[in-house]
Amino acid sequence: MTSSTPAMPLPTRRRMSSYARKDLRIAVFLILPAALAIFIVMIVPLGFALVASTFQYSLGQEDKAVFVFLDNYAKFFADPVALRSLLNTVIFTVLSLALCMTIGVGISVLLKSLAPRTGNVFRAIFAMPVLISPIIVSLIWRYMYDPTYGLIYYVLGLVGLQDFGGLTDSATALFSIVVTDVWHAVPFIILVSSAGLTVIPEELYEAARIDGAGAARTLFSVTLPLLVKTLVVLILIRGTDAFRVFDLIYGLTGGGPANSTSSLSIYAYKQAYENNQMGFAMAVAVITLIGLVILFGPLMRNSARGRDD
Repeated sequence: MTSSTPAMPLPTRRRMSSYARKDLRIAVFLILPAALAIFIVMIVPLGFALVASTFQYSLGQEDKAVFVFLDNYAKFFADPVALRSLLNTVIFTVLSLALCMTIGVGISVLLKSLAPRTGNVFRAIFAMPVLISPIIVSLIWRYMYDPTYGLIYYVLGLVGLQDFGGLTDSATALFSIVVTDVWHAVPFIILVSSAGLTVIPEELYEAARIDGAGAARTLFSVTLPLLVKTLVVLILIRGTDAFRVFDLIYGLTGGGPANSTSSLSIYAYKQAYENNQMGFAMAVAVITLIGLVILFGPLMRNSARGRDD
């Protein structure tokens, strides 16, 4: 005698309620303008740059463009000046980012230990440089680096370092620009990291003091671990900004002397508007974007994954 088992009912597909459909339509209606703006402002120019980088043409003579496929990219990696610009950009980004994060976070931690009113006064004073545009900052510091009348050389002369090359020596020009960039960018780090410190509960510091933890142990065991998400955001913002640096270098040295301070942005600008090679300049811009993705893409992915967790 055979027994037949009753067939399991097929799962019925849940229907979306009218309220859910209405909410979905509202969400699409609200997101559509932003998505359209992103497509027009970001995706379309990026697509144009990718296509234009495979052509060789001059500004105003687009009708005479010649398709060269990847020759512009091969030309970039065969040009010593281009490779020097890439190296300068990486060195500038690493040095500026490391100094900005170290100094900015350190100052914000010190300001937190002061009385609230005193700390706010110092934060307002430190925030002043960030209000100045980079091109004005470059003009200010170009006069400060003047070997005859500059404040930098006056101070260095007091300690016997008046022979410092500054912006006129290829060995010191890039580091001099890094100092200027740090002066301009550190206030932003201070403001953002100070805001991040305000959300750390005071009870944790009280517990650390009860356990006998010193300032260094409290910093590395309490402050920095709880500030890590803010630090990741700061690294992304400051790092990508430093990698795309243009106006600061253009105002201080223009990429000289002897291309010792030329960045990818400076190099692309010269190829486009001095050598009139627009297709090649577009290829440099795409390489700059690829460099940004390589350097900061993993950090963005890990940040998004940590936020989802």
